[in-house]
Parts: sequence; C-alpha cells; structure tokens
Amino acid sequence: MFFAFKSLLHLYPGRTATSYFWSCLVCLILLKSAVLEAQPKKIYIAPDDHTDYMWTANEANYNKAFVETLDYYLKQIDSTAHEPYRFQSKWNCDGSYWIYQYRKNKDKASFKRLIDKVKKGNITVPLNTLVCLYGVAPTEAVVRSMYYAGALEREFGLDLNLAFTMEDQVLPLGLSSIFAGCGAKYSWRGVCNCATKVTSLNNRPHQMYWYKGLDEQKVLMKWYSFRLPNKLLGGYSEAYHIGKAIDECKALMDNNPKYPYSMAAAFGKGGDDFMSLTNRFIAEAKQKSDSSYQVIVSNETDFLADFEKEYGKDLPSETVSYGTEWGNSVASLAEVSASVKRSVEKLRTAEALFSYVALKDSIFGNQLKEKKEQAWLACGLYFEHDWTADGKTISRKERADWQRKIARQISSYVDTLYDLSLKQLGKCIVRPKTKNPVFYVFNSLGWKRTEAAALFCEKKDPICVVDKSTGMEIPYQWMWKNGREVLQIMASDVPAFGYKIYEIIPKNIDTKCLRERVFSVEGNVVENAFYRITVSRKGSITSWIDKKSERELVKPVANLYVNDLGGENSTSDTLIVENSGEISLTLKASSLQPLRHSTRLTFYRNNGRIDIDNKIEQNFSRMTAYAFSFNLKKPNIWHEETGAVLHAKPVSQGGHYADSLSRLDWLTLNHFADISDSVSGITLSNRDAYFMKTGNSSTHALDFNSPQINVLAGGQVDADKNLGIEAQGGDTLFQTSFALRSHAGGFDPVVAMKFSLEHQNPLVAESVTGSSGYSASSYSLITISNPNVLLWSAKPAEEGINKGLILKFWNMAPSDLKFSIHSNQGFTKAGTCTHIETDIKEIQTQAKSIDTEIGHQQLKTYRVFLK
Repeated sequence: MFFAFKSLLHLYPGRTATSYFWSCLVCLILLKSAVLEAQPKKIYIAPDDHTDYMWTANEANYNKAFVETLDYYLKQIDSTAHEPYRFQSKWNCDGSYWIYQYRKNKDKASFKRLIDKVKKGNITVPLNTLVCLYGVAPTEAVVRSMYYAGALEREFGLDLNLAFTMEDQVLPLGLSSIFAGCGAKYSWRGVCNCATKVTSLNNRPHQMYWYKGLDEQKVLMKWYSFRLPNKLLGGYSEAYHIGKAIDECKALMDNNPKYPYSMAAAFGKGGDDFMSLTNRFIAEAKQKSDSSYQVIVSNETDFLADFEKEYGKDLPSETVSYGTEWGNSVASLAEVSASVKRSVEKLRTAEALFSYVALKDSIFGNQLKEKKEQAWLACGLYFEHDWTADGKTISRKERADWQRKIARQISSYVDTLYDLSLKQLGKCIVRPKTKNPVFYVFNSLGWKRTEAAALFCEKKDPICVVDKSTGMEIPYQWMWKNGREVLQIMASDVPAFGYKIYEIIPKNIDTKCLRERVFSVEGNVVENAFYRITVSRKGSITSWIDKKSERELVKPVANLYVNDLGGENSTSDTLIVENSGEISLTLKASSLQPLRHSTRLTFYRNNGRIDIDNKIEQNFSRMTAYAFSFNLKKPNIWHEETGAVLHAKPVSQGGHYADSLSRLDWLTLNHFADISDSVSGITLSNRDAYFMKTGNSSTHALDFNSPQINVLAGGQVDADKNLGIEAQGGDTLFQTSFALRSHAGGFDPVVAMKFSLEHQNPLVAESVTGSSGYSASSYSLITISNPNVLLWSAKPAEEGINKGLILKFWNMAPSDLKFSIHSNQGFTKAGTCTHIETDIKEIQTQAKSIDTEIGHQQLKTYRVFLK
C-alpha cells in the first residue's frame, strides 16, 4: 500500500497527501465490501437421530440401534475421508449413552475407531445422557448425569463442549450455569409445539444468543423461531427434509432484520423415527453449494464455533426462565420420582462419609464401580424426555416399570455406599478407652451444627450421654422411628464437615442426668420456646404464633391453611402425641379426607424448625397438592429451580420468568421456597416434591402477589392432553417431607439454603470401633472461611482418592467473594475443574489453606490433594 500511495503522489502532484490517503482508504473499504459480498453464505446441515427412548421402541431395541447406526456412519465417514471437510460424513449423537452402549457391545478396536472419529470431529458426543428434561431435575442429578461424558474426556483426551435439552417447549434459567460449569460452550434447541400449552413459539425474541446464568456463565444458544410442522426450522428435526431445510436457511438469511447473519444451520434428522440411516446429507450439500451458498455437512459444534468467532461479541443474552412443561409428568409417578430426589440428596452424606474412609483406605468402594456408573447414567435416564408416555409402541405400564428400574439403579448405589461408609468410618475413628458404648455423630455440611441426632441401639435405661470433646452430659430421649426404638440426643457444635464422639454411661455411675420439660401440649395446641401452634386433626397448621414477634403467621386462602390437603373435617380424624421428651415432640394426625393420609409434625427444643412428614396412604388419580397459606401482604416468593435461585415474578415485574413463551402454572421446586414481606417470612424446605404453584397462577400468568404456595403431591398435570402415567402407576403410598421456619425481614438465600440442607441432611450416628485413625473426640476435615460460600458436596475423585478430593462450592451471594478452604491435614496440590471433574487449571496452596475466589451465585468445583 505504501508504494501504491507514493505512485499516486507522483502521478497527481497537485493533490495533497491527505486527500490521496482518504481516497485509498475508501477504495480499500469498497474493495473489502465487494469481497465480502462475493463470499458465499454458509449453511450447516447436521444429521442426528432424535432418540425417543422407551417411546418409539424399548431399551433393548434402542441399544441395538445405537450400535448399528454408529457402525453405518463410521463406514460412511471412512468412505468420504478423501472429500473436503464440508462434504465428509458426520454423525451427531444426542447423548453420551450412545457411546456407552457402543463400548459395552463392541470390541476394543471398534471402540477405538469410534473415539478416533470423535477426535477428528466427524462424530459429536454431547455431555447430556440422552434427550432429558433437565429443568425439573435436582441440580446434582443433572451434574451426575454428565459424569460418563467427563470420564470419556479424561480417558481419551476429548473436549466435549456441547450440551442440550430438546423437544420440550420451555427452558430453565439455571441450566445455563450447569452446562457451562460442566464444560459446555454450546447448546441448541428444537421444540415440538405438540402436547403443549405454550404459545407464540414462532416469534422468539432471539434466535442466536448467549444463554446466560445468574453467575454470568454462558453457552452459545441456537434456538430458532418455530414454524409448523415440526420438521422445519425451530423444530427438533429441522433437517428432516434436507433440501427444504437448506431452502429455509436461505430464506432465514435473506434480508431478515431479525436474523442479520450470513450463516445459518438446520440440525436434526431423526424426528420420531426409530433409526436414521442416510447418505443424502452429502449429496444435498454438493448439489446445493454454489457461488452464493456453501452447504456444509455439520457436526453441530462447527457451526456454533464459526458463529461465535464471527458474531459472538455482539450477540444479545437471555437470563430468564421459561418454566416447565413436559417435565411436570414426573409427578404422575410421584413416589418413584420422590425416591430419586431422596437418593440424590442422601448422596451428599454418603459421599462425605466415603471421603473420610477413602483417605484411610484408598481402595474402599472400588467394588461399587459398576453400580456407580449405572447410577450416574440413571441420573440422566430417569429424566428422559418421553415422560409424556403417549407413544404408540410402549405402554404406560411399560414406561412406569422402566422408570422404577432406573430409580432403583440410583438408590441401590447410594444406599450401598451410605451403609458401607457409615459403618466403616466407625472403624476409622480411635475408640476411647472405655467399656461403655461409644458412637460418633457426623455432619456432612460445611458449617457447625447443633441439632438432634438419632442412633439405632438397644434401650438400656437409666443412662446418661456424654460429649467426649467437652466431658459434659447432654439431653437425650428414647423414641420410635421407622418401627424401631432409637436414642435421640441433642448434639451441640458438631464440627463443619466433621464429627463428634459420644459415650453412653449407665446411670449407676456417679453422674447427674438431665431432665427438663421443654414442650407443652394442651388439646391441639403445642408450644415450645419459639412458637405456639394449633394443629388440626387433618394435620394442617391453623394457627402459628411466632413468640418473638407475637405475630400470627397463618391466614387461610380459599379456606386452606398450612400443610393443607383440603377436604372436610371428620369425626374419624385423630391427633395424638406420638413421641415426647427433652429433645423433640411429635404429633401424629390421621384423616380419611380428602384422601387417607397421616401427618407427623415434630418440634425441637433448641431451634425454630418444624418438621412435617406427610403420607398419603391410598392410590389417587386427580392432582393433589399441599397448600401453605400465610399472613403476609404482597409477599415475594423465591425458590430453587435447577441450578439457580429465582424470584417468582415475571421479568417485567423484577423477577426471573419470561413474560411470554413460558409455562408458569407449576414451577420447579428443589430444596426450598421462601415467602416473605417487608416484616417477616417463612422458609419452606422441600425434600420430595418437584413442583409448586404460587396462588392461582395459570399457564401464562404468575399470581405473584398471593401469600399461598401450593406444593404438588402428585397427579397428571396435563391429564387433559393425556400426558403422563395414569393413576400413579398403581402406587398406594406417597411420602412428602417438609420443614418450616419463620424469620424476620426479607429473603436471605444463604439462610434459606442452609435451613433446607440441614432438614434434608440430618446428622447421622454410628458406633465407634477403631483402634487407630481419626481423633477420639472430634474432627473436621474441611472448613470454609466465608459463611456465604456453601460446601455443596465433597467426594473422592471418580478415578479414586489418589486423584484427589473433589469439592464443590456454591456462592449464594449476589457479589463475587474471596474465601479460604482450610484443612488440618494440609494440602499438597489443588486446582479448579469442571463439575464433571475435567481439570481446568492449577491454583496455589499454602500449608493448610487455599485462598481463592468464586463468582456471584456461582457453583464452582475444585480438586484438592491432602497430605
């Protein structure tokens, strides 16, 4: 350019240098524009087979189809290897389960061939198990469902960066953070626009955007506006008619102000077909490519990476929830679904115990490797998207039976790990020198706790129980639990992620035993230091006086109180005191209205928690919910969705829910919901249920001013569309556990989450029998310096404790935080990793602490090595 500039000056000496410069610059811009105009627009077409597992065919036939399909495309990939990249065959699995089945059913050489094609980009494997309804699943279930993909990454050096949830018309907010935290960069959605109450899917606000979480983590999302029928852009099988899909992509880019991009994509071929074997993608790409359009056979991530490079800096973002729809069908098999939720929560304590044991015995748990792998896959399979159960091939009974089997795969591993680790830890703790019974009380959470703990043991009164770390006697009582007599104690200051030791001493030893009355019961009114509560014989709370504020917290809405199933009072209803002592008091109510059910309400001496354990004891078909109605004025309701804590209001009102394109009647409910006004509020811990409704919310509108929360006990939410399992698959027992506490002022996410975790992760106890190992009085393995950062989970690495301890933390605060991880054992090395344990970077450690930071509202995972 410099020499051209000098030549122009020589030819036209009367012109100034400045004018020549600007003339040249204009020419260059015009030249570049002309070159860009001449460049063909890009159209990516991606073949896949949308897996309708246990809907189009049963699992045996689908598992066989995975193998046959992959073999077909491996052969096609080899035969097109000499072609330019855009004309090479590609195949896109819609779940890591395809790879699992291929490895299980083929020899090592065949599997190596498959992995080679994944590395070269001809076959794409996403992080998700299959096409799953992740928006209703517990956060940790979503993460565990991607563990198999994480194991593939580490074993073969793969970079799996695509994750999606498909066909269902809605999308949660927090899933973006989970996907990004597991290592995903990209996602795409195609919907069905069938069996839906969501409208306006043909007018999405953004078709390419950053799907961003509350923690600012994001993935690039392709979600085109929907056009009927399903096999056009925006559907889950956009490329079903390949030639038409290419024409649609051309039209999308043709002077469209809502799509100002020079590349477009049509993903998905299979639709509801059982298998999709075709060579038409290559033929169509060759035939339709010309000087204006370059058609590329796609592995999906190539389009998304290309699009990010070209337009990523200027894309809009979305941080909203669209609610839940097809996922609500998990409530049509409510008790089985609840068992999955209980197992996933129990995993927290099981793995905490396992961590302690593995540090003393590195091969402990190796015998459970296969069970563990099955459990992680089941965390995805249980939420496979065909819960609608309306297929022509698989009956509703077959689907329900399969769901039960998948649920057992999770519970079998968790229960086995828990039982083995609970007993084994007792062998890893030094037993004090005494002939008396000694037991430990273990706290799986990351903060100090003072709570009731129960030990199954033979009753031998009179006794005293002594805290070995202080030498002090502590309150206890005998009570019945699950048909067995247990010793309940008040365990004080149990260390964070640690334990305390207690001794049972016969009373004839010179000691003083504590006896104190802490509860009063008069008729149906119970009182402790915190509350004065009136309980109906149906098990509902009709009055709740907070003694500190003297405020009545209950006010009926539509004649429904707190923990109210509805129905009329009956003379056959009963209310009795089932257990009473120095630690706790339990009332049991039994009623036949509106269904046969029982309720146990437990009150404690040292905290303001009310435990509610409900059982519906007969089969039911209609939708059934527990109402919670409070004396609050225009309250705010917050709740934990999958991977995020959301404000249950539309975006236009300062909340997190989309004002359109959403389904709002039943919202996802994970650990808790909190309802509060400017003066006071109530936190509701939820162990078993999946959904809640705020007041009289409808499919398209949130009733966000109501002081009532309705928690779905079960039912076919969309029975009018005949979706889900009929009559709960014949089940006759349904357990739903809640806990309540009142609080002053507004919502505090840290306090609410801690409260719910304490309710759902009780202190556990077991006998101490070891001769060497951990301390004989108390011990804490891991502590955290910042109370706003919660230790979410701790476990040995998937490849064993020799690969470190995996710690996951959740910053519940709206600001980035610094914090320290401390261990008395000391650290040798540490680093960050994805939630599925693929390493990111090493971080500096000190002798016994790690100073680090975490983003606002972020879930973050570390790998640490202890001395």
